[in-house]
Amino acid sequence: MATSDPELAEALRAADDRWLAALLEHRSDLGRPVPSSVTALAARAGTRASAGRALAALDARDLTTLEALVVLCDDGRPTTLAALSGGLGIDAAAAVARLRDRALVVGEDGAIKPAPGVAEAVGPTPLGLGPRLRALEIRGYEGWPTTAPALRTLLGAAPEGARTLLDALTWGPPVGTLGTEVPPAARWLLDHHVLHRLSATEVVLPREVALAARGNRLARDVPQQPPVAEAADRRPEVVAAEVVAASDEILRHLGLLLDSWTEDPPATLRAGGLAARDVKQLATTLGVAVERAALVAELAGMLGLVGHAHIDDGPRWAPTPAAEDWRARPPEERWAELADAWLRSARVPWLAGTRNDRGALRSALSPDLHRSWAAPLRRRALTAVAAWPHHAGPSSEQVRRYLAWTSPRSVPPAATLTAVLAEAETVGLLGAGALGEPARALLTGGDRAAVAASLRALYPAAVSEMIVQGDLTGVVPGRPSEELARLLEACADVDSRGAALTVRFTTSSVGRALEAGWSDSELLARLQQASRAPLPQPLEYMVRDVARRHRRVRVQPAATVIQVDDEAAALALLSDPRLAALGLRTVGPTALAADATPLTVHDALRSTGAAPVLESSDGKPLQLPSGRARASRPAELEGPPHEGPVAAAEAVAAMRAGERRAAALLAGTETMSTPGEELALLRAAAARGSQVRIVVAGGGGTSQERLVRPLSVEAGRVRALDAAREAEITVATHRIVSVRPA
Repeated sequence: MATSDPELAEALRAADDRWLAALLEHRSDLGRPVPSSVTALAARAGTRASAGRALAALDARDLTTLEALVVLCDDGRPTTLAALSGGLGIDAAAAVARLRDRALVVGEDGAIKPAPGVAEAVGPTPLGLGPRLRALEIRGYEGWPTTAPALRTLLGAAPEGARTLLDALTWGPPVGTLGTEVPPAARWLLDHHVLHRLSATEVVLPREVALAARGNRLARDVPQQPPVAEAADRRPEVVAAEVVAASDEILRHLGLLLDSWTEDPPATLRAGGLAARDVKQLATTLGVAVERAALVAELAGMLGLVGHAHIDDGPRWAPTPAAEDWRARPPEERWAELADAWLRSARVPWLAGTRNDRGALRSALSPDLHRSWAAPLRRRALTAVAAWPHHAGPSSEQVRRYLAWTSPRSVPPAATLTAVLAEAETVGLLGAGALGEPARALLTGGDRAAVAASLRALYPAAVSEMIVQGDLTGVVPGRPSEELARLLEACADVDSRGAALTVRFTTSSVGRALEAGWSDSELLARLQQASRAPLPQPLEYMVRDVARRHRRVRVQPAATVIQVDDEAAALALLSDPRLAALGLRTVGPTALAADATPLTVHDALRSTGAAPVLESSDGKPLQLPSGRARASRPAELEGPPHEGPVAAAEAVAAMRAGERRAAALLAGTETMSTPGEELALLRAAAARGSQVRIVVAGGGGTSQERLVRPLSVEAGRVRALDAAREAEITVATHRIVSVRPA
């Protein structure tokens, strides 16, 4: 529990509105919900939890400065900026100013100290220093070498190994573990009051001795700049080509997923998610590794392209209505939406296929792949890569060292960071390890149109011709135009992708085109138009041979067959203009074929006044499904919506009004109307050191009035000094019947 600090509250009350708004931007947790007054803001800022969140956002230089201030003020008394700078060996004025802007330091340069909650948030070993002698309950400091000369004199007679052991503990961590037998060097340090024994197997270096060993230097060094070591330099054209290739590939994989799940939607697991066998099936369809298939499924979920379709045998994963609109847009616009969704997502696809603490398998698209830290980590990782020169590709370890400087208290595990960077490469935000221009546009706040334009600018000139070879392969020397890509997708199989696209014409691929409605002459003419040279004879022979075999048995599409009692009824249906959209045609004297599904035909016939019966092929009544799986809406995978930025100006205005109201209540010029105002009065009294009268409910319906000086109001409790008893008391807020000024 944080103790109200009048100095912090007074500093916040004296600050101008612009400074308070900037504070809410630096520490957004302070504004959610908006505090009732500036005094309430100070109380919230002084909690350990809020201070801990603020410390997690500090870089190494500011965190080191703040920890040094905690060390110098561990007796509760402030220090000076000069003493802080001397202990660190640098000018700490700029760092202290930044810490003041985050309400982590209070006081002027001649008397500064950490704000409430900071010391608790820093922890018991600031700067790697152990507890002081008094905290170890050591009576008297006689015999302890607490100055540098005394320690040097003592170590002059130390046995071999004692100095090495002391050096290992000097800069932290200050606690060492011993074996079952204490080494002679450790025994000597214990006997000569250099180390203190915490337990049978642990020793600690007291803070005063550690400072003496450090030469009264608080920190070994204070890094002023993040480490940006030399990294591999990539040619701009290579980075651009890799970004374009990756973006094309991930969009192609998403398209294949939507096609596959439209025709054969996989089942949804009872706990949500996609079964491992379905991920493997998707990997086979895409021709990629299982991990890549899980990422593609997760990306479809991030974009809202898939959801749950409730079919007779249970819920299944299927495309949503938004998928059709998404696929109709230009590729660069689709990619811009994909990149933005990935950057903002709280999903962790790399954990799909791993097991949780209970041993259960995590599945793709399952709710348990949601992590609130994922989106900030993605942005931090790409921002770190952006710190290197353009077209430089730092390694994952170099990026991690950079993050260790920018936020030492929240360094991601190496495996997690590697997974994030690998995903960024797969999505197309990184190319050959370097940040692509579209990613820079995204990180600098560009909208989707700007990001799409940045990717479009990287596209090479589209190639509308190919080289068809006698071995039934074709080579497109570049990025195929949309028209050529559609042609090859219809009649060829991809052999390889890269700087050039290589395809192969086979009997099955040509048969696929003929089944789609192409004639052999039309297909050959189109291939000849796209070829730089006459088509090889083997390709012409294969196309015509496949066409001959393809026409031996002809199949015409007929989604539905309608049987009627006589020819007159059939003619009436054919001539009914209300049924024109069904594509009715005769296949027999009393039989009609329609291109629409049975349910659509059934509903259309009913709308004309007929009373059709829906039957199966054996004449039994049947209710048929639609045939193409569609989800009504996207699956909810992202958890609670991300909170936007605090409306700082409005929040400051509300806190100022609340402060004026609290001051009026404390002065007795206004009366309270809500329980919240009673708490505001208690907080104001705590911040100003004023006394109030409270009525506390006791057992059996009794109550008593007390004159108290509130010390803190937090977590549903009020800690105060009872003026009559001269003792500290703690009262639950729900037991306080009324509050009024003294």
